[in-house]
Amino acid sequence: MGKFQYEKAVICFSRAITLQPEQLYVSQAEAYLQLCDFQSAAACYKKAWLLEPGAFRDRLAFIYYLQFVFYGCHFVSNPHTLFINVLSALYPSLACLTAAGHLTDCLQLVNDWMVSDGPTSDLYILRARLHQQLHQVSQCYRDVTSALALNPSCPAAGALLQQLQRAGEQARQKSVDRAVSGELPEALCMINIALENCPRDARLYLFRDQLMDTIQTCTSCSEPQRSAPT
Repeated sequence: MGKFQYEKAVICFSRAITLQPEQLYVSQAEAYLQLCDFQSAAACYKKAWLLEPGAFRDRLAFIYYLQFVFYGCHFVSNPHTLFINVLSALYPSLACLTAAGHLTDCLQLVNDWMVSDGPTSDLYILRARLHQQLHQVSQCYRDVTSALALNPSCPAAGALLQQLQRAGEQARQKSVDRAVSGELPEALCMINIALENCPRDARLYLFRDQLMDTIQTCTSCSEPQRSAPT
């Protein structure tokens, strides 16, 4: 069918929902999928799931995955919410812990899965996002690079790596600005943040060494000179 026919199908299914709601929600969702309207498709499958709990879990998870891959982190208004939706469909127990704010417990659960089932790029990304929520930037970066090592074309890993790189560049620029303003301790703090996000950027280590040398020199100059013993 052409695009116009799918749009017409969506309208017809909307009018017929009250007759056979479960199957019509599914049919409407599939029509939305053909239009690449993933959000509406997911909403329809959620309604069908309420009528038959658990019946459409895999399909709903697939739609969320398509939405995540198709749009990527840069084009989703709230990627964290989308991430939680994926968790809800694929890992109900993990989603419950995340919604309750038990991120450390979530992390332990993912660690257990990696031990029992073996590491995969999906699990590395899952753990990386948990580290991100816990503000554990170094661990997040490590898991992102591990995911890319297993799957170099992983779109979620690539998008998350770009997020880290942008955060690192912003912190580096703030460090430079603080250094120019003479706020050396603040500059050192910002360059350390940049290094957490981009630990393989050699420029950052060089700039940090220069900052530390400058701070040490300033500290030495500010210390009172001791008089020589007579």
